[in-house]
Amino acid sequence: MDTRKLEVFLAVAEERSFTKAAERLHTVQSGVSTSVRSLERELGTPLFDRTTQRVDLTDAGRALAPEARRVLTAVREARQAVEGARTGLRGTLELGILFGLTPGDVRESLAAFHERYPLVEIKLIAPGAHGSSSHAERLREGSMDLAVVISVGSLPGINLYPLVSEQVVLACAPGHRLAGASHVGLVEITDESFIDFPLGWGVRSAVDRAFSAAGIQQRHITFEMNDMSTVLDLVRLRLGVAFVPEPITANAGDLRFLPVRPDPVTYEIAIGASRARRLSPVSERFLRIALAR
Repeated sequence: MDTRKLEVFLAVAEERSFTKAAERLHTVQSGVSTSVRSLERELGTPLFDRTTQRVDLTDAGRALAPEARRVLTAVREARQAVEGARTGLRGTLELGILFGLTPGDVRESLAAFHERYPLVEIKLIAPGAHGSSSHAERLREGSMDLAVVISVGSLPGINLYPLVSEQVVLACAPGHRLAGASHVGLVEITDESFIDFPLGWGVRSAVDRAFSAAGIQQRHITFEMNDMSTVLDLVRLRLGVAFVPEPITANAGDLRFLPVRPDPVTYEIAIGASRARRLSPVSERFLRIALAR
């Protein structure tokens, strides 16, 4: 089976569009359609339900997708092993990151890794709409090697290599009623309007868990936003208060940041890897460097 056909199939499956798959693969749409039809003839069954509005996987397509990812991963790792033996470590490192929340040690590890293995191409992948959950899903699918994730417990199917624990603090505008306080308790802020991250984001998960542990089942969320700078801007406009990671407070001195007491709200930043897949030589070397720091 031609691995190129599997690459095209996965592009269509993930994009749910022949046009977007062609753009992603830097080819023409007719070539994508021809490749998919050829694969369907080879397998003897349709892989997609095509309408004028959308493209969906058939049952056969859904069954093929994880197997195709495993085949392509195995081929890539085989090539890396051969190239590494011939010319030194080379290949591709695909690493999910968390923008400004990626620990400095990880950034320094990337610099050290690149200096030691200059032939390796490094692809840094931003979180999707569901934050760390997006990274975890890609790790499980096998479409990403390693990812920096936020966790408040175990993640199914993911090995976690802890890096650092951080606290969540409450951000409010200088004129807010809580601005003069030294700390805040969850019970006393249940009537506030909250600017929050979407479900699936690590900070949101840590906060939701803390409220649940305190016996508080509901709070008033006025805005949901997955961009840190916009969250802080909404706080500045006094549209609500927001729970944010403590490390970002150094760059927002015009706001007030209150620690949660007596029980701090915390989360852990870790490097995640799939339990179901053996790490490639490239990923294994990077992980070793990152953990050694």
